[in-house]
Amino acid sequence: MGRVHLFELQDQSWFPALLGDAGTAYLRALARLAKVHELLTPVVAEALDRSGRNRIVDLCSGAGGPAVSIAESLRNDGRDVALTLSDLRPNQWALDDLAAQGATVHPAPVDAASVPSSLVGLRTIFNAFHHFEDAQALAVLRDAVSAGEPIAIVELSERSVASVLGSLLIPLFVLLMMPAVRPVRALWLVLTYLIPILPLTIAWDGLVSHLRTRSPAELDALVARVDAPGWTWRTERKRGSGGVGYTLLLGLPPEPTPS
Repeated sequence: MGRVHLFELQDQSWFPALLGDAGTAYLRALARLAKVHELLTPVVAEALDRSGRNRIVDLCSGAGGPAVSIAESLRNDGRDVALTLSDLRPNQWALDDLAAQGATVHPAPVDAASVPSSLVGLRTIFNAFHHFEDAQALAVLRDAVSAGEPIAIVELSERSVASVLGSLLIPLFVLLMMPAVRPVRALWLVLTYLIPILPLTIAWDGLVSHLRTRSPAELDALVARVDAPGWTWRTERKRGSGGVGYTLLLGLPPEPTPS
């Protein structure tokens, strides 16, 4: 199945933030329910260990995604890890809520292809790399290389027949999950059960996410176009014991030469 870069509603400037925020909040609740962080924490721990970093700079954070839970798991394991959440078009409601709970949120919008030099650490992108067309995706990778910062990209979506067909069930999942999104927003419930807009918009973006997601081979082809002497790259598709799978692209800068 070839990659198709259709439009996602959430990417459109005209799409109401109220609806877009509901989509990212739904995804955060779903990730917590599926315990995605348990699957991804070892991936991030490896990236931190191999790059010698103790700070995570999460890009395209949306409503917080798995990054917050992963950082919590690492700290529970005794690691001294700092996390900064950032996004170009943040779910401000969700990130403000996380900030009130003690999370560090970058105060200004952050373009993943032009990250401020003040944000130093392992760059992570969870389930958002498919939003970028090839030219933008290359710019994201090249910016990390230029800054000398490691980058870990994880896609939970998958371009397969099973995933595309599974998208037909997303409206049902939204109906079941929306009451679990915290804190509750009454208008989201209205737009789920009385006027079922959210089940349809979230389902469309979920379907398109699968169709946009790159395979490991396509990620390898993308990396081949990045001028990154000495860097180590790894791509792979893995599936956890609970059936949740992910595609990983890990880029590590060369180790410093001993003086």
